[in-house]
Amino acid sequence: RHPIAGPAANKNAIIHLAVLATITIFAVSALFIKLIPAKASLISSSKLSRSASCPHGEERTWRGGHPAEDRPGSCWCGGDKYCMCTPSLAIDIVLYSKNPTNDEHSVWVVRRSDTGQLATIGGFVDVGETTERAVLREAEEETGIVIPPEQAESAMKLIGVYSDPRRDNRRAIVSIAYALEYLPSAMAVKDGTNVPKAGDDAKEVVSVPLEEIGVKYKGEDWYADHLTILLDFKDQMVKMPAPAIVREGELYVDVSRSRCGVIASNVDREF
Repeated sequence: RHPIAGPAANKNAIIHLAVLATITIFAVSALFIKLIPAKASLISSSKLSRSASCPHGEERTWRGGHPAEDRPGSCWCGGDKYCMCTPSLAIDIVLYSKNPTNDEHSVWVVRRSDTGQLATIGGFVDVGETTERAVLREAEEETGIVIPPEQAESAMKLIGVYSDPRRDNRRAIVSIAYALEYLPSAMAVKDGTNVPKAGDDAKEVVSVPLEEIGVKYKGEDWYADHLTILLDFKDQMVKMPAPAIVREGELYVDVSRSRCGVIASNVDREF
């Protein structure tokens, strides 16, 4: 037989239960304190990804595109929660080659699958990637040309920086334009033919005589401000001044840009 508990035993049991209850309450409270910020952060991140808005629910706009108008934008947020509402960075490549028999130049361009327009080769710079490395990657992805690193430095030259907010309707984009000479004797095409082939999102790769750019191929034949980039290349790199042509039907005849060795254009322009 168990002895019947007296008042003192009952009192001790109540004290033990109270202590256990207090410990449990503190433990559960501590767990909630740790989980609530994480849950709030998850909700915040979910809202950010769904609405593509900046922190604190603030909508950001950029004035640009064609025609120039206020357009919604988004931010890049780092691990430190600091968000930069800045233009995207891209590269454009004027891929050219020279005919060894007559020294005439041709430019390799792509026909876009979305608009059907001609465009320079190029794309966005990946996070953690230099613009120079992006040139090599995009050239390979869009044409199949594999450029050895030892050839890249001598084959690649800077044309200029194109930052006009009207350049693109999709987002604010700053592009660094490079001239890249294609040397079949030193560079290989992945299929072994030495002829650039369309890849990635390009419909086809087209070889255009440099002298016909701005003459036969002009205006709305070209995507965005790519005709301006090509005419700058024609003038700077090949020393082939553009003929007196009427530049109409283009989105931007007066593109704001900074070219190598040339005074920046339209620095104080407002859009």
